[in-house]
Amino acid sequence: MTIKLENKMGLPPPYEQSVPNPAPPPSYFGNNPPPPAGFVAPEAPPRTTVITSPQAPAGPPGKLGPGPTGTTCQTCNKTVVTRVDYVPNNRTHIISAALCILAGCCCGCFVPYCMRSCKTANHYCPQCKAFVGAFTPS
Repeated sequence: MTIKLENKMGLPPPYEQSVPNPAPPPSYFGNNPPPPAGFVAPEAPPRTTVITSPQAPAGPPGKLGPGPTGTTCQTCNKTVVTRVDYVPNNRTHIISAALCILAGCCCGCFVPYCMRSCKTANHYCPQCKAFVGAFTPS
């Protein structure tokens, strides 16, 4: 004889009975028992690992100056004296605009474009024509 209870309040159904003693979790030690208390593992001798790698390419060129500079080209690996091209930069344009405003005419605005000290010096290798680096005046 089964008695059926009605759920008039909208309560969830009762939980089913679970297994009283579930299986224990798997051992952290696998099939090996844990070491006894006070056990000290013997120290392994230190290992020496030798790592060899191919020769790294040379680092960036030395400090480049505003004029031709002796350095080693990263592309052709030759020691060269760089060829320099001077190009206007933002500083050149700002100085030109300031001279134009301060002088009140456009006569002075061309002066920074004629001065090497207001331009960036781009260094190139004369052998392979590769870009070596740039010097921006401070």
